[in-house]
Amino acid sequence: MKKLISILASVSMALTIFTPMGLPTEEAAAATTGDVVVNELAWMGTTVDYNDEWIELYNNTGNSISLDGWTLTAADGTPSITLTGSIQADEYFVLERTDDGTLSEVTANQLYSGALSNSGEVLELRDASGALVDEVDAWHAGDNTAKATMSRLDPATSGTDASNWTTATNTYAEGLGTPGTLNSGAGSQDNSCSDTTEHLNQVSNQPDAINIYFNKCALDQYASTGNEANYNVNLEERLLNRINEATTSIDFATYEINLPKVVDALLAKAAEGVEVRVIADAKDATDPHYIERFELMRLYVEEMVRGNDGVVGTADDITVFSDSPMLAVEDQTKRADHNLPSSPNDFPERTIMVGNTEMTGYVFVEGEQQTDGTYYSPDNQMHNKFALIDDKWVFTGSWNFTVTGLYGSDENMANGVLDGNQQHVVEVNSSELAGIYETEFNEMWGSNTLNPDVEQADFSSRKIDNTAHQVTIGGKTVEVFFSPGDDAVGRMAELVKTEADLSTYFTIFAWSDQALVDELKNKWEGSYVDQQGTLTGFDVKGVYDSSFWNQWWSASIEMTGRTATGSTNNPNTRWANAAPVYQDAESRKLHSKTMIIDADTSSDPTVIVGSTNWSTNGNDFNDENLLIIHDSDITNQFVQEFNARYTSAGGVVK
Repeated sequence: MKKLISILASVSMALTIFTPMGLPTEEAAAATTGDVVVNELAWMGTTVDYNDEWIELYNNTGNSISLDGWTLTAADGTPSITLTGSIQADEYFVLERTDDGTLSEVTANQLYSGALSNSGEVLELRDASGALVDEVDAWHAGDNTAKATMSRLDPATSGTDASNWTTATNTYAEGLGTPGTLNSGAGSQDNSCSDTTEHLNQVSNQPDAINIYFNKCALDQYASTGNEANYNVNLEERLLNRINEATTSIDFATYEINLPKVVDALLAKAAEGVEVRVIADAKDATDPHYIERFELMRLYVEEMVRGNDGVVGTADDITVFSDSPMLAVEDQTKRADHNLPSSPNDFPERTIMVGNTEMTGYVFVEGEQQTDGTYYSPDNQMHNKFALIDDKWVFTGSWNFTVTGLYGSDENMANGVLDGNQQHVVEVNSSELAGIYETEFNEMWGSNTLNPDVEQADFSSRKIDNTAHQVTIGGKTVEVFFSPGDDAVGRMAELVKTEADLSTYFTIFAWSDQALVDELKNKWEGSYVDQQGTLTGFDVKGVYDSSFWNQWWSASIEMTGRTATGSTNNPNTRWANAAPVYQDAESRKLHSKTMIIDADTSSDPTVIVGSTNWSTNGNDFNDENLLIIHDSDITNQFVQEFNARYTSAGGVVK
């Protein structure tokens, strides 16, 4: 159990009152002017009904505040609202008139009665002692025709300042406005990401170095002293640096690969005599989601298999192995584009059983065999993306080695524009950690030699837990887990339950694991029971990839109390108190899988990173890797990147 004295020593918590369990309680003292403000008003109603008025409050402080006994009243007596409940630090409190049907995308924190006059109102927000906390003296903005709200620009500036209000331009389901999120045009903080320059601030080649790279922007105003993150980084160049330094061996595990420079670098190293082993994920070649990209990948993989001289079976060939066999692409035009022979007939043409499907073609990559000589289907994913260089450098993270993953398009790649999916990379100079990863690699490879063993190889659920799970690297505790077999997501749930004292922030591509959701719910509102719990003061913030935001299985549904699109699931079996989590606003996918625990405190700041999505597939079927790094500086670097994602999605950070 972490000691309270160390938590109380944190400057950021100096004014927070603690319960015996070490969780911050709601602020009990009288509020001061501007602690909570009237932040947005739909005084004109919505496009559905002009009576559907709503009001949003914003907590301008770093503490949770009880609103019990507070009042929000109009000078003419209507509306006159007695507030109840709590408003979390840096968060919003939405009041809907009459019923909770006004806003389809937001759950009301409180209902009220009484209409707002379209000609204007004078509103006063007072705390339980009657002290004036905020005031709005007129409708300085808003549009009745467009049903666009009156939105506050700066919550730290007076509500009677006409220049501090604007007419909303962001669209929501019932009009123009931003209920429950950052206002249109708001920005008392400089949280923009207009700087696209690469920043390399924390890079070391020394033994025990741990370098963190983000391909998107980070907000380094949140850096601890001298700890600005590496951001807007060209991850391909970082990988090429490591490959080009190899002198003895490269073990390369990749879910996908179509970066020509990386392929060429691997080929060059194999030609120099470096032992290059590649494990590549096989896919269903008939799956419409994968046909084109898997075909492109196989062309690049065949380049590696043939080596620089293009001849099969010579010394410069790269050995490639997979969870399921790969058949060569036979399209002559596409082969010519990759300088491959017009026909792959120098590979054996075979008829093989892959899962329950009989396939005929030129087998150029072998796969794991079943005991009867047939092959496993490619249904489960070899989802790793890591490289081991000279048995000392580990290069891993969420980044697939693809054009889309980093650049977004071939044109962007040609121009050096990083408009791909949001990613992170961790590279570690540790022979001990590299040895653990090599054990995992060899388990899938089936041997510790240059040649794979198709019968001894084990992928997916056929693997066992055969690696150490904790190492010390430069004084930092680093935990390492592989899937399946190690219950990586189970360790995450345990970590949240037993070691998260103050906060958990996350960015996630796909999250469906219920145990992890439940542990975070209990931290957030002190109960595992559906629709029960009282806010504890534990801080939760998160961003989900938008493609999974409305999936019925996504943890986002529970955390926000919504009903998924097209789902009949009962929304009343969700968290009792919606959490401040958002769908991303990235130009492409939010691809990282990152959880940050107790950042910027003295309570063991920890970050969880890697390839593993927090799901049954990610934990029990796909081949994955996950690192848990206990270190304040590294965790703070992830906070800098998280804050950029969070504020762009609509969240507010102090």
